[in-house]
Amino acid sequence: MPDAASIRSVSPSGTQVDQKSDAETAHPDAADEISSAGPGNGNGNGNGNGNGNGNGNGNGNGAGQTPATPQQPDGPVYTVFSSRMKIFLVVMTAFGTLFSPFSSFIYLPGITPIAQEYGRSVADINLSVTLYQVMQAIAPLFFGDLSDSIGRRPVYLLTFTIYLGANIGLALQDNYAALLVLRAMQSTGSSATVAIGSAVMADFATSAERGGFVTAVQASVMFAPALAPVLGGILTQFLGWRSTFWFLTIGAGLFLSIYIPFVPETARKIVGNGSIPPPRLNASFTSGCGGRNKRRNDIESQQLPPRGSQKIPIPNIFAAIRIIFEKDVGLLMLFMSLFVMTNYAMLVPLQDVIRKRYNFNDVQVGLCFIPFAAGSVAGATVVGRLLNWNYARVAKSVGVSPDRKRGDDLRRFPIERARLGLVWPWALVAFAAILSWGWVVSSGTSLAAPLVVLFFAGAGLAGPVSIFTTLLVDLYPYNPGRVSSSWNLARAAFSAVGSAIVQYLIDAIGYGLTYLFFGLLVVAASPSVWIVMKHGPKWREERYQRFEKEQERQGEERKLREDREKERSPRRVI
Repeated sequence: MPDAASIRSVSPSGTQVDQKSDAETAHPDAADEISSAGPGNGNGNGNGNGNGNGNGNGNGNGAGQTPATPQQPDGPVYTVFSSRMKIFLVVMTAFGTLFSPFSSFIYLPGITPIAQEYGRSVADINLSVTLYQVMQAIAPLFFGDLSDSIGRRPVYLLTFTIYLGANIGLALQDNYAALLVLRAMQSTGSSATVAIGSAVMADFATSAERGGFVTAVQASVMFAPALAPVLGGILTQFLGWRSTFWFLTIGAGLFLSIYIPFVPETARKIVGNGSIPPPRLNASFTSGCGGRNKRRNDIESQQLPPRGSQKIPIPNIFAAIRIIFEKDVGLLMLFMSLFVMTNYAMLVPLQDVIRKRYNFNDVQVGLCFIPFAAGSVAGATVVGRLLNWNYARVAKSVGVSPDRKRGDDLRRFPIERARLGLVWPWALVAFAAILSWGWVVSSGTSLAAPLVVLFFAGAGLAGPVSIFTTLLVDLYPYNPGRVSSSWNLARAAFSAVGSAIVQYLIDAIGYGLTYLFFGLLVVAASPSVWIVMKHGPKWREERYQRFEKEQERQGEERKLREDREKERSPRRVI
């Protein structure tokens, strides 16, 4: 049987070079699984042995026991997109990602007016919030994997069409059942953008520069909970609750008016490093212009086989769920999900706390979210620079000079150390803010104290979340949409639990002990970071070899089926 390199060779830049093997032809998803399970982007110079000599006799520990493989200077560049285009893609991705959390929080000030207009209880209207959160967890499982298969542009256009229609319906409807259905549709259309956003960054950013780009997109997700309630309160107070949905409709229309003509397809399975002309389904109005044509003779576009008729595959949501149970990913998702859950437990009761303590109105309460947003943006900005700096530092320590043009071979690179080594300072800041928050709000101090704590809580959350999100797309560079949707599912599930129980805990044991409890949960899960830093490289290599064997098995099965078909087919008589 052919080894891993002959099944799917990967350039030093991380660019896939398809060489159709028996296994891949028999089961295309198998190749996706190897790519997604594999430790970054091995370069095909061995078969996952970990000893760097390519003889297949290593110990399987991968990055843990050999220096990183140096780059090959003659490979294709990782992306042909210019620096200006990269910045444009980051801005548009952050813009699109903003809609999911923004739509959730801008709705909150209108809950009471909606309940009054429909003659329903607030609890009944809160069901629409619950439905939004449920779809926020489920929808990315479908659309994230679909974007890996058919490209980012078709999925963006599909989801924003759903989102646009849902907002128009919400602004016009006058029925409780319609409210619930349309809120679920609104969440379905917007929530996929969070998972796809990280995937777009992985499409064009090498591991050496990826940290800064991913954190820029994550900052938009964390900024929304502060800005949206303020704007929602102003719109609801002066123009009525329906105006919030018209505002979102206008925003989505503005996004599409820029996205449709100007944003190119980036999915590497569709356009490689950007040099391959996209199929009509994925083409923007400007796809035939600019830098893409200059690189049509790029090495990668010559090596990729001709594209046949494009079929829309059925997204494999179970593959996304299985990622959660990988040892390294599962441990990190547990830690980070508890982290996010704790921060939601701070934000959900915030309006009630501020209103009761300081007798504020809706607009004033909304303004109190701004310090959290400012801290999140500041934290994401700083950690983005630190991620790129620490990557270069670790690369230098293992004898590799980071290649921002062609990318680095992560097969034997200690990517866990390069990313997770930065978690601890941010985690300590967040833990201190969590503990302080409980005692500050219960002691009735001046308003300055809780606002300062909120700023540091935002910064402390932004750091670990950005680090972890970047590491995920490093580990799964060929299925970033799939792994991002897995992370979104875990995060949303834990956040829903935290939001549901926090008020009961506050009523039972008070603010101080409630947030001490949440803080201790985070501390109890924190050893998972150290465990992954130590054992992650070995687990990555084991995962790669496991899927490599599975692909070989599928290739053998396909060969047997072909032999049987040949035996059954009638022989031509000459």
